[in-house]
Amino acid sequence: MIIKCAEAFNSLKSITQILENHGIVAIPTDTVYGLAVDGSDEEAIRKLFNAKQREERPFTLFMLKSDIERFAIPSKRKIIDFFIPGPLTVVVKKKSNVLLPYIGDKVGIRIPQHDLVLKLLAEYRRPIAVTSANKSGEPPMTSPYDIVEHFTEVDLFIDDGMLYSSPSTVLDLTATPPVVMRKGAVPILAIEKVYGRTVMLNPSLKFNVLFVCSGNTCRSPMAEGMLKTLISSRYCEVRSAGTTAIGGLQSAHYARQVVKEYGGSIDRHRSNYLDRELVDWADLVLVMEFKHYKTVLEINPDSVVKTFLLREYRRKTKYTEVPDPVGRDFIAYQKAAVKMYPALKRVAKEIGTRFKGTR
Repeated sequence: MIIKCAEAFNSLKSITQILENHGIVAIPTDTVYGLAVDGSDEEAIRKLFNAKQREERPFTLFMLKSDIERFAIPSKRKIIDFFIPGPLTVVVKKKSNVLLPYIGDKVGIRIPQHDLVLKLLAEYRRPIAVTSANKSGEPPMTSPYDIVEHFTEVDLFIDDGMLYSSPSTVLDLTATPPVVMRKGAVPILAIEKVYGRTVMLNPSLKFNVLFVCSGNTCRSPMAEGMLKTLISSRYCEVRSAGTTAIGGLQSAHYARQVVKEYGGSIDRHRSNYLDRELVDWADLVLVMEFKHYKTVLEINPDSVVKTFLLREYRRKTKYTEVPDPVGRDFIAYQKAAVKMYPALKRVAKEIGTRFKGTR
């Protein structure tokens, strides 16, 4: 059965009855759709394992914020208080006297900023085990009708339209510093801003850096090529794009020559136009001029926390730009590289600290 989200507010009793009777409910969240069961019901959780076609690993628990201390020992409260409710899953220590199926000494807790989910949690007052609506290893489904087609085991589908967001960021708070286990809707740099220092990344992840200039044939591909000489591709992926770029152009001849002087190569580079997908992909966006900064924020205002002028990054200077060498001589390109290189070394060093001891 499918009901609209607006109707579901008047059907909370029916939804809780489904959960009480070992049922599965497809619910919307502030990110993607989730499949939900009673988090204390072993039979229902086994049904969810079978529906997902995944091994028996713990699911995230949804609960009211006021109930967290009933089940867990929260740490680093500054992060929890700032981001929750919201698209962050925190891994914390479970209380030793609490028994929950398939959950060991740690538990993942999430509280979506979604009115229906919050009202459901207030009505049910038990933890709800939730996983993204997809078969294991596949991307989350964005449409409730796709979920209906692929999950015949689900008893109720709540339709809140198409949901395109990234899944929640997963952060292990039992470690110091905290460890990002899955990248998602909350940027890494947003967490670091609240925490006050860098966090670590799980060894399976990569930190994504995007350089932005105008045409993506000079400064940004030079920065991309130079940074790649300073950092391992095992834990960092680097791309570049232009705010006015024509796709598919080769980098400028002098730009290629300069990068070779630094031990890199951009011979295979082809220009890319800056778009929302690239901005969202990046964990850090570094731009050459303030006009590029404004364009990035026009594309996605939420990217403000991770977007900086390259030469200003982690410095107290203001509006320090990299001049555009396009149409000028080889020396202009060399000067641009000299201005960028100290900042690139700072970026490489900082990214490396997020993986120190994890590889």
